Amino acid sequence: MRDYELTIIIQPELEEQPRNELLERIQGWIVPGEAEAEALKVDHWGMREMAYSIRKFKRGYYVYYEVKIDPSRITDLERNMQFTEDILRYMFVRKES
Repeated sequence: MRDYELTIIIQPELEEQPRNELLERIQGWIVPGEAEAEALKVDHWGMREMAYSIRKFKRGYYVYYEVKIDPSRITDLERNMQFTEDILRYMFVRKES
């Protein structure tokens, strides 16, 4: 298990309830078991302007996660996020020990 930071940008036109459902689904991908849920830190940065347009959106809803996760699961998580249309961008960064 290693420490990672994950930042996700969600499209701004998504209403609050579907956005919350998406965030719950993402959290389920990150921490599939209750035992690991305590290692998850979530910070909602909210709606922000982006430096450049992504899929014609100039704003996005930002969510930041800090999590301990097995590096072998990163590929599956990235694939899930890549195929989710409401996620504009995501970025995993390994934290230094």
